[in-house]
Amino acid sequence: MVEFLAPNRSLFSLTLRMKLGLSTAVILVVACLFLGWLFIRQQARSAADGLVQSGTLLGQHLAHMGRFSIVVGDTDRLDQLIQEILAVNPVAYVAIISPNGELHTGIGKEMWQQQFVSQPTGQRQFSVTPLVRPQHLASGTHDPLVTGLWLAPDGPLLRSQIEFTTGELLSLVGGAILPIFYDIMIQVPQSLLHTSKDSALDLTFEARSDRATAHPAPQATEPTLVQIGLSTAHLQHSLGQLLCQTVIITLSTLAVGLAVVVVLARRITVPLHALTTAATKLAAGEAVPPMDIRTRDEIGTLTRVFNTMAEALQSREHELRELTHSLESRITARTEELIAANAKLKELDRRKSFFVSTASHELRTPLTSMKVHLANLRDGIDGAVTFDQQQSLLRVESNLSRLQLLIEELLDLSKIEMGQATIRLEPVTLGPMIAKTVEELHPFTSERRVTVRISLPSNLPTVPADPGKLRQILLNLLHNAVKFTPTDTIVDVTVTRISADEIRVSVRDVGPGIAPEDVDKIFYPFYRAPTVHKKTRGAGLGLTIAKLLVELHHGRLWVETTPGEGSCFYFSLQPAVPTGNLPSRQYVSITATHEA
Repeated sequence: MVEFLAPNRSLFSLTLRMKLGLSTAVILVVACLFLGWLFIRQQARSAADGLVQSGTLLGQHLAHMGRFSIVVGDTDRLDQLIQEILAVNPVAYVAIISPNGELHTGIGKEMWQQQFVSQPTGQRQFSVTPLVRPQHLASGTHDPLVTGLWLAPDGPLLRSQIEFTTGELLSLVGGAILPIFYDIMIQVPQSLLHTSKDSALDLTFEARSDRATAHPAPQATEPTLVQIGLSTAHLQHSLGQLLCQTVIITLSTLAVGLAVVVVLARRITVPLHALTTAATKLAAGEAVPPMDIRTRDEIGTLTRVFNTMAEALQSREHELRELTHSLESRITARTEELIAANAKLKELDRRKSFFVSTASHELRTPLTSMKVHLANLRDGIDGAVTFDQQQSLLRVESNLSRLQLLIEELLDLSKIEMGQATIRLEPVTLGPMIAKTVEELHPFTSERRVTVRISLPSNLPTVPADPGKLRQILLNLLHNAVKFTPTDTIVDVTVTRISADEIRVSVRDVGPGIAPEDVDKIFYPFYRAPTVHKKTRGAGLGLTIAKLLVELHHGRLWVETTPGEGSCFYFSLQPAVPTGNLPSRQYVSITATHEA
């Protein structure tokens, strides 16, 4: 089952709705501020250009209308023209500057009137002229010179630029009016207007020509200048209102944009939240009804796909549940059948073991009687026998011995499987036990021309074991090793003390070895490896009985083999405790289990 885990939300984690809102707000704010700022700068530049253009026209009008008055020194006429220009609202002052930089005449409004001061020489001077006139001389042009001024309490100051700075524009939002003025300096045309049609002027210039002949007037190298100061108060007021309107429009746009984003985000996040909740329930195994498809966009497509997936998953889950119930009933029925079959097999195995035990026990008596009568015949008690008869009796006796050995092995195996085997534990010295077993096999080893070599440590302790059972283990392993070892070879019997709690006995041969797939099968009853020659005698019970007898002693029997190089069988025993610590009851009944 897939489990949906809710993500751990940190302090900076945001929902999709908040991300959409914030991103849209940032985009709207940046866009509105950028566009609004460009608009404000353009409007401020246009308004300033318009104001300068108006002032330039007023200055040019004064220069053309008052040039004759300037030439003849008609101050009253000039003051009248200046008053007419001062009547225009933005005009703050008007001054006419002579070529030598002195004030010819001028009038200012409010604080600008204080900037017209008298010199000790009796001449008047305008405080702005020394600031602006050097720039005019440096420019060397006949175009109007526009200069920005800042009227400080101690006098006017030149501004580095005409346009409003960013800080000045921002201060206009609060309604502040800055003392910023534009000074426009215009040259008065130097050529005199002379016409033959004006007889009065002809008389005037003719009258002056006599003086000029006697005292020629020097030509002016510098023109007379007209200075007009324009106040930007009205411009600042308009820009302030424009800035306020821009802020209001920006905030309104932002609010409308956020509202639209919230609505759109809700249309996106609400279906997604419903899909998440439904997916969580579906993962938990709950039944989920089909979700409503309200839109035809990607969300609607996703909802349609989810409904199809949920329907398929619920159908498959229903099928799996039915299959699970069916499997459970089948497994229950099959388990009951296996239990019944196992019980039958146990009963059959018990009967088989009982039959083998009974048959083996019953066969021992007639077999013993047959061997006694056969021995009597062979010894001539019942009459003389020929040499050929003697050889025949020997072969019969050999086969009876093999039959008796098979019956004894079957009887031992059946007793162990039925849990009727008993062992008598007593301290056993391994050296003499192994030597005696090897001596018993001397006829067989001599026949096979195999040498058995025994290796024992010097400090070998006794082990608690049943002497008869231990002898049978050694006899089976040695007989098996000698049987599969080629002639004129050696079988090694080695006893090693692994630790204080374990003694290991190994029987190594140099036979053909055992295939890897047959290693676990050689301990099965009646099993013969495919590589064993058919003429090799044996019922396949020796290793099985040896393994079960070792396990009765709480040990372990195993084999290490290499095909073509031989095999080595190991079994482990525990060292004996002191005689005084041996259990008082030495006959122990142990049930051995064997896996076929």
